[in-house]
Amino acid sequence: MNTKGFQAYARELKEVHTQLKQCKDLMRQSKSNKESIQEKLKHNFDEMKEISLTLQKIKQDFSEWVEKNTHTIQQLQERITKLNDELVQQGRPFIDFSQSYEQLQKSNAWYSTDFRKMQSELFILALGVRKQFLYENHKSLKGAINVWERQPATIGKVNGDELITASWQWINFTVPVISTTFASFGRMFKNLHVDTVSNLFIDEAGQALPQASVGAVFRSKRIFAVGDPSQIKPVLTIPPSILTLISRHHDVNEKFISANASTQTIVDDASQFGYFKNKEEWIGIPLWVHRRCNDPMFTISNEISYNGLMVQGKDADSIGKAKWLHVEGKAIDKFVKEQAVRLKEEIQKMIEIDPKLKDDIYVISPFRNVAKKLENELNEINFVKKKGNKCVNVGTVHTFQGKEAKIVFFVLGADNDSRGAASWAVSEPNLMNVAVTRAKEQFYIIGDKKLYADLKSDVADKSIAILEAHNAL
Repeated sequence: MNTKGFQAYARELKEVHTQLKQCKDLMRQSKSNKESIQEKLKHNFDEMKEISLTLQKIKQDFSEWVEKNTHTIQQLQERITKLNDELVQQGRPFIDFSQSYEQLQKSNAWYSTDFRKMQSELFILALGVRKQFLYENHKSLKGAINVWERQPATIGKVNGDELITASWQWINFTVPVISTTFASFGRMFKNLHVDTVSNLFIDEAGQALPQASVGAVFRSKRIFAVGDPSQIKPVLTIPPSILTLISRHHDVNEKFISANASTQTIVDDASQFGYFKNKEEWIGIPLWVHRRCNDPMFTISNEISYNGLMVQGKDADSIGKAKWLHVEGKAIDKFVKEQAVRLKEEIQKMIEIDPKLKDDIYVISPFRNVAKKLENELNEINFVKKKGNKCVNVGTVHTFQGKEAKIVFFVLGADNDSRGAASWAVSEPNLMNVAVTRAKEQFYIIGDKKLYADLKSDVADKSIAILEAHNAL
């Protein structure tokens, strides 16, 4: 039993047993895999059968729909042919879908110089008719103004509501476009009711809180909202957590009451025309042609906010100046003194070359404290302009929505000790998008480039990359 031959035999036998055990385990695993595959095949076969039946049903439904609507389809085709023939006879341009995306966006379908001329002539004639009507009915207009100015005395009469509504209609006929704010609307139209305002145009609707526009919407027959949800969002005075509690208590969908809701998003949601910016965000009737900014400002805005879908409406040779001016320093409540010094130097150099540029420069910051400190600093070089007590050429991004200037300085502020504030400034594209699109010809960012490049922000990274590529040309 202790011979070398027997020991070798025992070792070999043990190896064979081990291999046999492995084979048995492999067979069991293979059997289990086979059963699993067969089960999956059966499931896939059943699913395929189900899909096939569904497809068959869809084809059948479609065939029935076509058969049912054949006459309507033929009528529509005949109408299209007739309208096309009329367009040819009138010399109207067709929509040419063979054009490139950019050309198609910039084209004006069914619109010509002759049409524009006739439209203007018709408008002038309409003004003449209105003028004559008002001249012959000036007493009625005077009476309407008298009623409107004495609403407290009128509202108590039996027909007070009707008198005030009629007076408004006379005034609105005389002055077709009357502007106001949502803050003043309730006081101005407190005695008017449903459908008393014929047309309501809401500008900067992306900045308007839904609850602020309710009174105006309630009183209007037709509503046209113009805005951009990719720019400044509404300023909330109520914490988002409270809004969530209110929406839950009243069972209101968050699209109507939340930190991201605006009058624009609600009107967009009701629009049957538009596109999905992403899986959840529906944009109603987007206008893609941009005619304000030169490059690279246009490109920064297009890349960070509009997925490259905007089209440059200015000439191809409309190239501007833009740069990130790297300035480090210690921040006190986000304000960096060194950045203010660099800003003053840059502005003084520009004004020395061309004094007229003083009226074409904006200084913008994401932070209120930084904007206020910059205003104080720039006051030393007599740069600050005011209307009353309000500075009009230095301020936060929020105060410059809807405005434009040839040159814009965007002072970011912050340092490594205030990375949270810096991250907030570039966490979403809205602030950068508004700041960069205020600049028609020149745009300069003043801030700690290393800090913002280290934040792992798409907004900051794309902006830096585009500016570097532009200046490398």
